[in-house]
Amino acid sequence: MKLDKACALFFGTKIDSKLREGLALSKPGDKKYFDGSSEEFLRVIEIGDDKDKERWIGKVIKAGPAVTEVDDIQRNILSILRRVAPNARIPASAVKIFVLQGAGVSTSQVIDDEGEGEEADEPGSSGPYITY
Repeated sequence: MKLDKACALFFGTKIDSKLREGLALSKPGDKKYFDGSSEEFLRVIEIGDDKDKERWIGKVIKAGPAVTEVDDIQRNILSILRRVAPNARIPASAVKIFVLQGAGVSTSQVIDDEGEGEEADEPGSSGPYITY
């Protein structure tokens, strides 16, 4: 196994029709909370091809947050979404965590516990990854 300390994490929720409507109707001053212009706020990420495209909204977090920070991150995301889209009801369980490939630290920081001569699984070969 390998522990990759360079990949960022994405905490977010899938944008459904209610949330999409709420974001579209948000006040012009509230757009800054999800336009991706600030790391403090949320960003929209698209995954999949044109046929099966999904849009997710959430926050990019540097690798290795403390376990105690996860609840705070979740509450922050839900708080922002309630402000910009008050009619969209998003349960806390809708916030998911994904590895965000391509948004890590510039130098690789991988801890490898595989011994010499053992074959390791290729990272990124499968799984629900979000790329942009």
